[in-house]
Amino acid sequence: MLIEQFETGSGGFVWQNQQPDALFSRVHFHVYAAFDMQIGAQWNGSQFVNHYNRVYYVESGRAELQFTDRVLTMEPGYLYLIPPYQLLSHSAQGKLSFKWVHFQASLDEGLDLFMLYGKPFRVKCAEPDTTSKLFNKLISNMQVMRPSAVLERQSLLLNLLRPFMHIFDDVPQQRKHLLHPSLVSTLSLINKQVANPPSLVALAEAANMSPEHFSRKFKAAFNVSPKRYMLHKQIALAKQRLLLGSDSIDRVAESCGFCDIFHFSRTFKKETGVTPSGFRKEYNIRFLPGQPTQDR
Repeated sequence: MLIEQFETGSGGFVWQNQQPDALFSRVHFHVYAAFDMQIGAQWNGSQFVNHYNRVYYVESGRAELQFTDRVLTMEPGYLYLIPPYQLLSHSAQGKLSFKWVHFQASLDEGLDLFMLYGKPFRVKCAEPDTTSKLFNKLISNMQVMRPSAVLERQSLLLNLLRPFMHIFDDVPQQRKHLLHPSLVSTLSLINKQVANPPSLVALAEAANMSPEHFSRKFKAAFNVSPKRYMLHKQIALAKQRLLLGSDSIDRVAESCGFCDIFHFSRTFKKETGVTPSGFRKEYNIRFLPGQPTQDR
């Protein structure tokens, strides 16, 4: 929908409308989960397959976050913003107290705003008390299922993201995907065919590029290769079906697009650090306390 640049009102009053931003005016936020955690050295994991963004706020203790090209130390009084598909591992150095939120900032199907920036950010928290209160409100709000609570969660999340807003001004806006809208259409194609992933050749043809050129453009725009992106989607789907369903491992493998159970088991363990059966046994119905309940 086009917005009129100028409009008129009573008494000859004329005003100029702010035009939608080609990127940021399209963002839709959704909060998946938020918690206040006190944990020890058992907060030690690797091989993540995460489609969501994270914000961490450390109150005490230290931990390390491992990425492809850097290591960030989690320290008290700092906020951390972590885009999708970037975190490789984390490990606490003794007792750790921190608050966290997982969220989506979607632009198009399968495309998250922070995928375009592709690297983690760390900022010193200027208002610790305010930040802690915002997190506490968000964590409490996660228990409420009213429609108004959804809007409040979005408002609280945006306030938590305020310390990172300079990123969008200081870092050149990553609008590469807008130069190649066909790349975005391939994200939609992948997401519609997770159980039967399209080949790299098929994706390249859909984008009207050679496979090599398509792979380079995709990685440059979204900070993840097309093959890794497709595999992330398959593993994420498999994790959901292992957690929430009762299908056999063979059936889960087939429904997630793997040619046989051996290939599935080998790939799943490589990506998550545990076999499919081990994952189901360890995590099935083992939720954190304080999961959302019905409106109260």
